[in-house]
Amino acid sequence: MTDFSRIKAVLFDMDGTLIKHTWQYAQITDALFAQFAPALAPLTHDEFYDVFWQKNIDMWTMMVDGAINGDTAQEYSYRNTLRALGKDVGLAADMVSFWTGLVLAEAAPFEDTPRVLGQLRRRFTTGIVTNGFTTMQRAKINTYRLHELVDFCMVSEEVGFHKPDVRIFEHALRRAGNIAPAEAIFVGDNPETDIAGSLAAGIQPVLVACNKARIPPDGVIAIKTLSDLPALLSSV
Repeated sequence: MTDFSRIKAVLFDMDGTLIKHTWQYAQITDALFAQFAPALAPLTHDEFYDVFWQKNIDMWTMMVDGAINGDTAQEYSYRNTLRALGKDVGLAADMVSFWTGLVLAEAAPFEDTPRVLGQLRRRFTTGIVTNGFTTMQRAKINTYRLHELVDFCMVSEEVGFHKPDVRIFEHALRRAGNIAPAEAIFVGDNPETDIAGSLAAGIQPVLVACNKARIPPDGVIAIKTLSDLPALLSSV
């Protein structure tokens, strides 16, 4: 059994761990395309997104490399797509705004998120470490008032490092009081960014499996829901 007696901080991923997304990504893209379909005609949804996803990956990579900021990356994902397809690049800003609105409307904290964060904050330093563009992730944090439920929130764009890079975990340990990796756990739902990343940083990960059929790596604890976490740490 894992020994949690040294734990001083509990660090959390946000999307999929503290916040649930009620729509599949395909539903969001369908809604966005429907909003702009008249201006994009005769393009189909698939024709648009076959180009968009590659442009989106390119812009994310440029942001990760520090070449551009997140707001520019988001806008130019659309601008470069529209330019490649011979459409009005002036639609880009409205597309970004509409996309942001869709995401904020369909996402919300899991029902047990406020209760669990409140319980754990009384005993540990708590923090959120999330990958993403600052504008989008801070909008979620502020909309759902998550910053009031933890001791600190970190967005990867702000830090300059992105999970699974061990440097973002090291930064989180400093924010948590300059503690050692063995004095923290990291709770997340993504096997690559959250689990592999925290393991590489020397932090004990906890995989939140929810309804996903995910088998944790050897030595990694899995819980079904966030509500299981306080009991897991009850021996501390």
